[in-house]
Amino acid sequence: MGTVTIIDVARKAGVAPATVSHALNGKRPVNDATRRRIFQVIRELGYVPNHTASRLRSGKSGIIGCYASDITESFANLIVRGAECALSGNGSSLLFASGVELGTNIDRALEFFRAYNVDGILVCNHLTENALEAQRLVTANIPLVAVNSTIDGVTSIVPDNYAGGMQAAEHLVASGCHHPALIKGPAQREAVTMRSRGFLDRLKELGVAIPEALILEGDYSFQSGMQATQEILSSHPETDGIFCANDYVAAGAITAAQQMGRAVPDNLLVLGFDNREFSAFWPIPISTFKPPLEQMGQLGMQLLLGQIQNPDRPPRGEVTKMPAALIIRKSTCRPIV
Repeated sequence: MGTVTIIDVARKAGVAPATVSHALNGKRPVNDATRRRIFQVIRELGYVPNHTASRLRSGKSGIIGCYASDITESFANLIVRGAECALSGNGSSLLFASGVELGTNIDRALEFFRAYNVDGILVCNHLTENALEAQRLVTANIPLVAVNSTIDGVTSIVPDNYAGGMQAAEHLVASGCHHPALIKGPAQREAVTMRSRGFLDRLKELGVAIPEALILEGDYSFQSGMQATQEILSSHPETDGIFCANDYVAAGAITAAQQMGRAVPDNLLVLGFDNREFSAFWPIPISTFKPPLEQMGQLGMQLLLGQIQNPDRPPRGEVTKMPAALIIRKSTCRPIV
C-alpha cells in the first residue's frame, strides 16, 4: 500500500477531509464520537500527519520556546507539565532554554529562540529582577505569555498572592493566634509584597494588632527563617503564630522554635507558602498554600496559542490571578483544650 493520506482517512471514517484536519489540530470542535472514529481509522491505516507540509503552508515552525531562570526547578516543572497538557494534539513542540545555561542573559535567550524560528515564548516562573531585560522580550515582536511572573504589557498568569495572604491571616486567627508575626521574603519580589499586604490588611480588618518589630525581612531560606524566629521569640515571647514567606522559611521557624523550647503547634503556630515537596514530610508537617502551577501553565499555553493563531489581534497584557489552596497540616493544628 502506498502512503496513506488524509483523504484515505476521511473516506474510511465517512467524514470530510477538513473534519479529520480539525480533529488533529484542535482548531475547531469535533464531537467525541466522530473524533474517536477518526483516530481509530488513523491507527488502523497507520496514517502519519505531515506536519512539515502544514507548517510550510501556515508559515509556522510548530516550535514554542519555553524559558525559565532554572528549567529544572520544581515550580517550572509543574508549569511545563500544564503547558504540555494544553499542547496535547496540537502538533507543536516545546524548546527549552534556561537562565542557568544562558547566564540569565535575555538577549542570548532571544537569539537562541530566533534561531529556531519559534512561534511564541512561554516564560515559566520568575524571570529576572531587571524590568528592562524583561521588556526586551516584549519588544521582540514574538507572541509571549508569562506564568508565575508579571511583565508590563504582557499577558500574565500568577497566583492570587494577596488573597492568599488574607486567607493566611484568617486561618491563624481562627486557629487561636492572638499575637502574630510575619517573616517576609526578598523585598523586590511582587509575590512577597502581595502576600504580606494581604496578611496585614486582613489582620487589621479582624482587629488583630501586629507591631512593626514583628514584621521581619527574609530571603526565602531556611536560615533566614531560623534567624528571624529567634529574634521574634527573644524580643516578643508572647508571639503565638508566624506567617512565613515560603515553606523553607517556615521549616527554619519550626526548627528555631523547637530549639528555644517552644512547642509547635501547641503554643506557636507556623504557616508557610508554596507547598514545597518536603513540607508534608517535615518532622512537624507544615501548613501551607499550594499555587495552581499546572493549571497556570495550561492556561498560559492556551492563551499563547491564541496569540499565535490570531497574530493580527494585539495582546491586551491582562493579568489573570488564580487562587492558591490552603493545605492544613500539623503546624497550625493546635490541640483543643
